[in-house]
Amino acid sequence: MIYRSIALFSLFCLVCVILAGCAALFSEQEWSENYALLEGVSATSPQMIDGKLNTIGETTFPAGSQGFIGANPASQVVITMPEKKIIRRIVIHSDNLSEFDIYADKGSIAVDADWQLIKDVRSVKQNPIKISLLIPFPTDRIRLRVLGTKDDALLSRQERARSGGRGWNIGSRRAVGKIREIELYGYKTAEQVEEEQATDKREKELDELLDL
Repeated sequence: MIYRSIALFSLFCLVCVILAGCAALFSEQEWSENYALLEGVSATSPQMIDGKLNTIGETTFPAGSQGFIGANPASQVVITMPEKKIIRRIVIHSDNLSEFDIYADKGSIAVDADWQLIKDVRSVKQNPIKISLLIPFPTDRIRLRVLGTKDDALLSRQERARSGGRGWNIGSRRAVGKIREIELYGYKTAEQVEEEQATDKREKELDELLDL
C-alpha cells in the first residue's frame, strides 16, 4: 500500500512537471510586439508600416525595369530593421494582392543582400493575410514581391486600348500592390512574459488598494 501511494505521488509530480513545462512553452510563444512599428524601422513605402490602416502604400518596380517593350517585372517593398530579428509571423493588410512571395536577407559579408525565399503565396483567400513562418535565421530585411493583383486584368485592357489593340505594350503589365499595413512578429521571450505578468500583478494590487 505504501509503495502504491509513493508510485501515485511520483506520477502526480511528473504530471505537474509536464504541465508546468507546457505552460512555459506556450507562454514563451506569445506573439511579440509588432517589429515593423519599432523605432528605426524603414520601408521603401513608409505608409505600409505607419500603424494606420487608412493609409495605403504602393509597391515599386526595381530601377531600370520599366520602359522596355514586353517587360514584366515584379514590384516590391523592402522593410529594413535596425537589428536582426527572428520573424515567426507576418500579417499583410491588402485589398488587391492575389499572388506574391516573401524573401528574408540571410546576411552575407560577400554580397550586399543574400535574399532567401521564405514564403510563396499563390492564391490569396483572405484579408488580412496571416502567414506563419519557420525562418531558421535572424534577419534585418524582409522583401515582398508582387506576382499578381486583382487589378492586373484591368491594367492589361487599358494598355491594349492605348496601343490600339496591337498586342504589345511599353512598361509593366502588372499593377502595383496596394498595401495598408505589414506587421512583423516574433515570439516573446520567457523573461518578457514574466515581466508583463509581474507588471499586471502590481497594477492589480494597486487598483485593489485604491478601491479600499
